[in-house]
Amino acid sequence: MKTYTPDEAYARLAAACARREQAPRDVLLTLARMGLDDDAARDVLHRLEAEGFVDERRYARAFVHDKTLYDRWGRIKTRHALALHGISQGAADEALATIDGEAYAEGLRALLAAKGHTLGESDARLRRLKLMRYAAGRGYEPEAIARCLPDDD
Repeated sequence: MKTYTPDEAYARLAAACARREQAPRDVLLTLARMGLDDDAARDVLHRLEAEGFVDERRYARAFVHDKTLYDRWGRIKTRHALALHGISQGAADEALATIDGEAYAEGLRALLAAKGHTLGESDARLRRLKLMRYAAGRGYEPEAIARCLPDDD
């Protein structure tokens, strides 16, 4: 890979950040792959942050919105993914607080209904356990799962 000067790296990343939100940690990793040393990479990141191209809280809000709405991830899985991207606990909490509770529950109900159609289980108890396990794997909280599970009699 080509080694970039700090100004070249800044220009490329400013363009990339203008197209799509980027986490600060991901920007630092990209700068390292571009051949910048740690000090130069941090300088470029600070410049990108100062000019509004990189914003941890804005990235966290966009990430939470996309993962809960489109990928139907629960809060637990989303929180862990934010941590993997280096998002601070405060920014993650703030972004997760923006989730609309009713839309979240409706998304979980739709997810459970779709999965329920694919299950061939006739025993209601086993069917319920499989749905609970599936929703937990998608990062939903046990209380939310219990509230949204369909009543199969």
